[in-house]
Amino acid sequence: MLKFKGFIVAFTLFLLINPFVHGGSNGRNKNILVLFARVPSSPAYTAILGGIRDKLSDEYGDSFYLHTEYLELERFPAGEYPEVKFDLYNQKYRNVQLDLLICVGIGIVPTIRQYADEFLLNLPTVSIDLDFSAIGYITDLALNDQTTVIPLTIDAEKSIDVAISIFPDTKYLYFISGVSASDQMFYELTRQAVKKFAEDKQIRYILDVSMDEALSRLNDLPDSSLLFMPFFVTDDKQVTYFNPESARLFSNASRVPLFVYTEVGLGEGAFGGYVISFTKAGLIAGEAAIRILKGEDPSSIKFSPEDYYHYAFDWRQMQRWQVSRSRLPQDYTILNRENDFLDRFMWLIITGILFLILQTILIFRLIILNRKYKMMTVQLRETESKFRDLVREDRVLRIGQLTASLSHELNQPLTAILSTAQAGIRFIDSNNADPQLLREILQNIVEDDKRTAAILSSIRGMMKLEKREMEKTNLNDLIQEMVIIFNTEAVAQKLKLEMKLTDEPVFVKADPIQIQQVIHNLMSNALQAMGKVISDNKKITITEIKAGDEVVVSVRDYGHGIDERITPKIFIPFVTTKKEGLGIGLAISRSIIDDHRGRIWAENKPDGGAEFSFSLKILKDEK
Repeated sequence: MLKFKGFIVAFTLFLLINPFVHGGSNGRNKNILVLFARVPSSPAYTAILGGIRDKLSDEYGDSFYLHTEYLELERFPAGEYPEVKFDLYNQKYRNVQLDLLICVGIGIVPTIRQYADEFLLNLPTVSIDLDFSAIGYITDLALNDQTTVIPLTIDAEKSIDVAISIFPDTKYLYFISGVSASDQMFYELTRQAVKKFAEDKQIRYILDVSMDEALSRLNDLPDSSLLFMPFFVTDDKQVTYFNPESARLFSNASRVPLFVYTEVGLGEGAFGGYVISFTKAGLIAGEAAIRILKGEDPSSIKFSPEDYYHYAFDWRQMQRWQVSRSRLPQDYTILNRENDFLDRFMWLIITGILFLILQTILIFRLIILNRKYKMMTVQLRETESKFRDLVREDRVLRIGQLTASLSHELNQPLTAILSTAQAGIRFIDSNNADPQLLREILQNIVEDDKRTAAILSSIRGMMKLEKREMEKTNLNDLIQEMVIIFNTEAVAQKLKLEMKLTDEPVFVKADPIQIQQVIHNLMSNALQAMGKVISDNKKITITEIKAGDEVVVSVRDYGHGIDERITPKIFIPFVTTKKEGLGIGLAISRSIIDDHRGRIWAENKPDGGAEFSFSLKILKDEK
């Protein structure tokens, strides 16, 4: 009983791992039978099988089984293939759940149709065979009504034409062929194809010769000749060869390039050309198999010669016959290319050299730019230093102009302090001092002192070049202070300083000393402009207006206005019409207003004179 159970377990494992009896139509691996007409050593079969396997692997990975058999039809006379030999295949695959049959080779379909059992004849089929219908050799390549037929048509005419285009000086076309049935069919195709070239070229054939005789004759071919080997598997002495072997022997003996119709022979001495690719034929056969296995109707699947033809050339033969790639047709494939480092990586080398050259130029350019930058930095520092000196000079000059006014303004509060202090002493000496009156006297002294200190602080701040933090500033107070400073000079020039300020204080976030400097510059320019005017009613108007979220301060004179030639550039440094001026006062003013994110401008008024204005953002929280 234990032996029986062990047998059952072993048999079950056998069924699970045996590919020939693997069950299940959806989850099981695909079983595909490939039948070849000739012996397995055929190079064309190797390429076709490789293409089929690659295509199926891309789609199914390892989930398929490719069963291959070789009928070796060439060993038997036509129509006399042993039935008992084929029956071995019938028995071998009768219990295998096959999904597809692929037939490859000349004459294989009639043999299968004659000897195969029903289970093979009814399988979906892909049939690959050379098509010789152009010479009257017509075979039915369809095994059944579920067959995808891939006829490989030999385009000998185009193959010859491509060879001549590569060697345009060709005068002689030589064709060498064997004596087998396959050799003769290729020969007949060639005879029809060369009719197109008979008028321009001399056509020569080497037929019914042994290999030794063929090699001898090839050694004597004239220059300006091309040699074609359509097919050569059997010589006159019934010695058989594979096409690659024949190509190698012919190429070594020939004094001219050798061309073939298929890729068999490439790498063995054939130059190449427009050839059938058996690898591509295998790939499209694999594609057809996948489409059939997915449920597509086999009879609806069609392919064209472009699917299995291509331009292929042997690199070593190109070197031998000194043919450059420029003489080849487009979309070609180079086979057996040797690892010539310079040729293979020429573009990379050129690109690298160009990159190094450009990088070197860039580095030198950066060095030059760096030197220029350093020079410009030094010049900029020197310019800034000179500008600062000029700014200080301008301020000193302007303060000098205010000396007379300041002496008068300071003399008044100082005199008041002196008088008030003397009066206080007299009250004390009289022994009749009223404390309240004494307090008022001292308070007056304090107020006069504060006024003097405010005037001195404003002048001291304007003399400095330092920047201070912006603070909440009463713009009305700044304007009134500057009017007080300029009042004495205005009286001396017999002109009136007229202020039109807002009823309520206007607060801005600013550096008060810098804003005072701007107002000072504008009022100073206005006084100088009015100094040239002869009139009994001279005045300067300082206006303050709210405009939305901004406040606009304007200083208006009634002089001769701004020269129209310098109006567009009046705020540019060193632009001035005054002989004693440096031309930086308005430039400084613009810089200050720009730092406060405001605007400054100037314009001539229609009724005479000029008006300089600047705007600042009003501080929202004025509490």
